[in-house]
Amino acid sequence: MKRFWIIIALAALAVLPSCVKGESFNDEDYVGGWEGYSTHRARTYMMSLSDDLMAGMLDELELALEIDKRGAGRSAHFEIGGALGTPGSVWRVKAEDSAFKDLSIRCTGEGRWALNYAGDFALVSEENLYPTEVNMVASRYQDTETNAEGWSVSLDGRREERLDYRCSFGTASLQYINTRGTGAPGWNQMFGDLNMYVFKNGEEVDVCCLSFEGAPSQATLIRGL
Repeated sequence: MKRFWIIIALAALAVLPSCVKGESFNDEDYVGGWEGYSTHRARTYMMSLSDDLMAGMLDELELALEIDKRGAGRSAHFEIGGALGTPGSVWRVKAEDSAFKDLSIRCTGEGRWALNYAGDFALVSEENLYPTEVNMVASRYQDTETNAEGWSVSLDGRREERLDYRCSFGTASLQYINTRGTGAPGWNQMFGDLNMYVFKNGEEVDVCCLSFEGAPSQATLIRGL
């Protein structure tokens, strides 16, 4: 499938008929993961939000937790502010080459972290770099019966675009789950809804919901709610 430019994706949201349902995405059946992460970009704007942006932030969290687990005390990637599992501790991405430079990770309780990011971020293609803000809360997910593990996420965010487009997006609960075993990168199951509101010149022109019920490639887009 072709890779769409952001402005084409947003413009399409504004002009296509409302209430179009059943659009499936033929992406790989996992998202995120440091190994080969950039080769599995979503083929739509909202899948790029859930994969490149949201799963990318979870990748940063997992990397920070791995470094903290090793007890290194120093990192070229993070500015370390105490043990990451201690409530109140804050880590910050300081690596200049990171897509998430200045992302902060704050422990808010046992197995729970608040992630905050604001900066120019690329969605869909590297050329589409625009101001993006995200506030995320991530809690550990674990199913002792199946050994599945991952994250439960709540989030709100906003992003500017070309030609006076912008969008806001968020979820009350979205689960990123790995059922492939410890050490497998990324997450192969997702559950929950990601909502997005599209604005043109300050006026709302569309609303969309990307609904996940298992493999990320089977996510369904519902428009014009």
